[in-house]
Order: sequence, then C-alpha cells, then structure tokens
Amino acid sequence: MMDKPTTAISEFMNNQVLPELGLPDDRMPEAEVALRLAEFILSLPGSGTMASVAIDGASIKVGDAVIFDIGRFMAGTGWEQTKEPQVGRNAWTGAYRRGDKTIRVHSRPGKGDVVATVDGRRIVAECKKGPLVRKPGSPEYPLLTTAFGQALLFDVSADDIVVAAVPDTPVFRKLAESWRSRPLVRRAGIRIALVARDGAVSGLDL
Repeated sequence: MMDKPTTAISEFMNNQVLPELGLPDDRMPEAEVALRLAEFILSLPGSGTMASVAIDGASIKVGDAVIFDIGRFMAGTGWEQTKEPQVGRNAWTGAYRRGDKTIRVHSRPGKGDVVATVDGRRIVAECKKGPLVRKPGSPEYPLLTTAFGQALLFDVSADDIVVAAVPDTPVFRKLAESWRSRPLVRRAGIRIALVARDGAVSGLDL
C-alpha cells in the first residue's frame, strides 16, 4: 500500500498556513503527531470511517498555558466538531468530521494514542512529541525508546499492526532507519512511523 496521503489531502494540507494553526516552529506536540497520523490513516484506500485518538489533557494545557490549541488545529485542517461534549468532559473531546471520515478524540489512557483500521486490520499507535530543530542532549533517542516500550505493552491480537510514531526529522529518521533492522525490533513487528508537518507519513509499510 502506498505510504502517502491522497492528492486531495495533500493539496488541502499544503494550502494551510502553519502560523494560523498556532503551531510552534521548533517542535511538534504529541497531540499534533497523533492527529496527523490519524488523518493520514483515514486517507488511505481501505481505511475505516473512524479513527480514535487519545490525548492527555496535560499535552493540551498546563495551568493557564496552552500547549496545543486542538480546536484551532482541527478547524484549520478542515475538521468540524459534530456535537457538544458531555458534561464533565474536556471541551476538546468528542467527534470531529471531515467528509465521510470521523476522528473521535478522548482522554482515556492505555488504549493506544491512535486506533484505526485499514483493510479490516486494526492499527494501534503510540505517539511521541519531538523537536523540529537540533536540541542539546539529543532528546529524540529517549522519546523513541519510550514509544517502543509503551507499544510493546499494548494488548493486541496477532493481526494488529503496532506503530511507534514520532515527528519526521533528520534525527528521528536516522534512528528509525537503524532500529528497523535490529533483530528484536523486527521480531516484535513494531513499525516506526515518521509523521511530517505537511501530513505525510512514512514507515507504516501496510
């Protein structure tokens, strides 16, 4: 299966002005990685109509500081929240629709950051944030290591596709290329997906 979005999705994303989405220039938040991965999977031939995305409230807002403006991001990328959230839930949780596809955002832990289907097979992904510029201390290594460790603990079936997803940067790409050939990584069957800011995703190999 091709590892690129449909032409319509690509053109839509390329027409977006990133500052209007409120995205930081130097990093890709975890919520952005998860949402872009979900919309990419939904754009693939054979994908289901719905993807579930788990987002920790701390990755949206800490105190009065907004880490990721999910409403602004979803509206700016063409997703419309379809109903009012239930009482007691965060205002940003709920269903977002674009065309015949739905992204259902929730904050329940332990189920995978992104869960979707392609050709009847379930995809379960653990997503991590990451810097888009070089940072001292190389935070990419522990971020990808943590994604792998959490992905290994998913309660999945033999037919499920397990993914560790991180931003598409030169450092993450170099790690992914090296780690994919490691014997235990290959035995575990965990895919390393690189998620770009323009919505493209590589490494799923579906």
